[in-house]
Amino acid sequence: MDESSTDERAVRSRRLWTAAIVLFVALEGLGLQMRGPLLPILETEWGISKSLQGLVSPAGTLGFALTVLGIGAVAGRVDTRRYFFAGVALTMVGVVGMALAPIFVAYLGFLVVRGLGTGVSRGLDRPLLGHLYPNARGRVFNLYDMAWAVGAAAGPAVLSLAVAQGDWRYAYGGLAVAFGLVALLVWRLRPPEVDAEAQLDIGAAKALLQMPAVAATTIALVFHTGLEGAMFIWLSTFGREIAGFSQETASLLLSVFLVAYVPGRLVYTIIAERVGYGPLVVILEVLIVPTFLWTFFVADGLATFAGVAVLGALVSGIFPTLLAFGTQVAPEYSGPINGLTTATASVSIAIVPVAMGVLADASSIRSAMWIPLALTLLVAPTVVIARRIDPNI
Repeated sequence: MDESSTDERAVRSRRLWTAAIVLFVALEGLGLQMRGPLLPILETEWGISKSLQGLVSPAGTLGFALTVLGIGAVAGRVDTRRYFFAGVALTMVGVVGMALAPIFVAYLGFLVVRGLGTGVSRGLDRPLLGHLYPNARGRVFNLYDMAWAVGAAAGPAVLSLAVAQGDWRYAYGGLAVAFGLVALLVWRLRPPEVDAEAQLDIGAAKALLQMPAVAATTIALVFHTGLEGAMFIWLSTFGREIAGFSQETASLLLSVFLVAYVPGRLVYTIIAERVGYGPLVVILEVLIVPTFLWTFFVADGLATFAGVAVLGALVSGIFPTLLAFGTQVAPEYSGPINGLTTATASVSIAIVPVAMGVLADASSIRSAMWIPLALTLLVAPTVVIARRIDPNI
């Protein structure tokens, strides 16, 4: 086989792997964002309190955190194609179970199964992209998360369409079929042609944790994802109970928040390499705080939509840019870094909505919004301190 044929095969393989990853993460975002608008429906159908509704987030995170951390730690030792396929297939099984769940406990159980599968694939997909596009991690990570945002923005609309057709379960049935198609695509792909991920040992793990950029990324993502988790689970409830919207309009509030991720991440894809990862995160956080305060404690009625749109555009740049900030210092360990940061961040996604549910039961969902606001205040100082310690990041 001549050199040109080999190059063409490598380019085609890279494109197909990119397509598979993008499709998977878009569907993962779609399924994730059906949960928030579904809660009022489950409250009516199964008679569950807000405190119990808050368990949806940790159930989805429990399995995910375990597998994304485990796969990240051994990313340099596993067969990427085989494990990625297994993750997509297990995700499909979980979604099928959620569609057929007769009671809330069963729904939560299959949500854990789905998280286990998603964690396996998510533990491999971003590091794989980083190796496929080693000179543009900030750009490709923002594009990856833009694909997630496109799917996530469609989630509430897909659920609303299923409800209009007679049953919320139709949405999960369609999602399961879509995951099945992605699994089939991955099964037919050749193993990705990339430089091998370095194998992590105890010494390398200690060295990674001592790097200011990696430590700051891990800590800052815990603070930041608390805000995102709060929006994903409780924004529709806020719109219904505080802003006074109907259930359909309140679901659109979450859609607007997520739709704003798409142009936001498109912009950050263009400017991330020019501005720098650390400075970009700090600038965005300085803008997020007043926007959050105005949206949830000042704005009223339809003005809430404007605030939510601006907030979504600003928030959308934090997660992928922080991951690029941490990965840049040790790209050969992108799997472990991705696993560590994603798993620890998912803890905040799980815990914050639960705490908010308890406070909302005791007071109101508006009072509960102080929790994510307090957390997001800590993101910028964390990044600034890391850059003071290591000016080269």
